[in-house]
Amino acid sequence: MKTWICYAVLLLSPAASAQMVYKCIGKGGAVSYQSDPCAGTKTAKSWTATPEAPPTNEELWRRHRAQKKADADSRYLSRIAGRSRSGAAAGAAVTTGSFGTSQCENMKRMRDANVTNDTGYDGRRAWADQVYDACK
Repeated sequence: MKTWICYAVLLLSPAASAQMVYKCIGKGGAVSYQSDPCAGTKTAKSWTATPEAPPTNEELWRRHRAQKKADADSRYLSRIAGRSRSGAAAGAAVTTGSFGTSQCENMKRMRDANVTNDTGYDGRRAWADQVYDACK
């Protein structure tokens, strides 16, 4: 019984057939690749090309998890290096108080000017962290 199932699966599965690829050089040196032989142009090269099998579901999930991990690692390393650009703090520059005000006061003013109700938790948290760092 198992043998018949194996034969049925083999017969119903599509066979990956190889195709010929032709590199054609036309007038003026224009290069084109096609599956039919070159007509009226010079055939520079031809070879057999076997199509690559599509990735399995497990491979797609492995790639997805690897990309998510790489993104998280990048965010973490940017944050500990002080180059995080998340939330409303993106592009905020910390300046020293050249007019007699402290760096802490400058950061508080910048926070108050940039934080609004629609900033969101992450943006408010980023500003709070920057004020904390400036005032400690």
